[in-house]
Amino acid sequence: EEMDSLTHQIVEDYQKVRSTYINSQSLASNELPKFARKAVVEMPDLTALNDDLDYWKLVDTWQVLCNTIRQAKQTQLQGVINEISVQVAMEAKGPLELPVKRRNLPEHVQKQLKEMEQSAAADYVEIGMEPVLDFQEILSMEGSLDRVRKLAAMIRRERARL
Repeated sequence: EEMDSLTHQIVEDYQKVRSTYINSQSLASNELPKFARKAVVEMPDLTALNDDLDYWKLVDTWQVLCNTIRQAKQTQLQGVINEISVQVAMEAKGPLELPVKRRNLPEHVQKQLKEMEQSAAADYVEIGMEPVLDFQEILSMEGSLDRVRKLAAMIRRERARL
């Protein structure tokens, strides 16, 4: 009974998350760079979780999504850091030295970049799409009901965030 209810909820939540990411007008889609949008558009459709194979395929799909989002966030952050670094280096006296090394930037800029990285890391943890620890927890669980509950909570959290 609980298993049926959980699998139904997983399918419903997954479909909602999937459609939100696929919808090109959605905030979720627009916050991702092009490579990540392509990856989420390719998320498989899901109509039911009939057996263990379906479950583990969904776990794999969800982990790919988590990794894609992490990579997208890292890429966006690195782009901003690179822009700031190059701009500050261009404003400095003397020839522009490429690649720009952080240690050659003024102390206040180094501090700003570090704070940006720390803030981005905290924001990423807050969204709950960590691609390793949750999945290690699933793998370490003994009962299939516990694993299904964990995956359901992960997908529900992303649906609520979106």
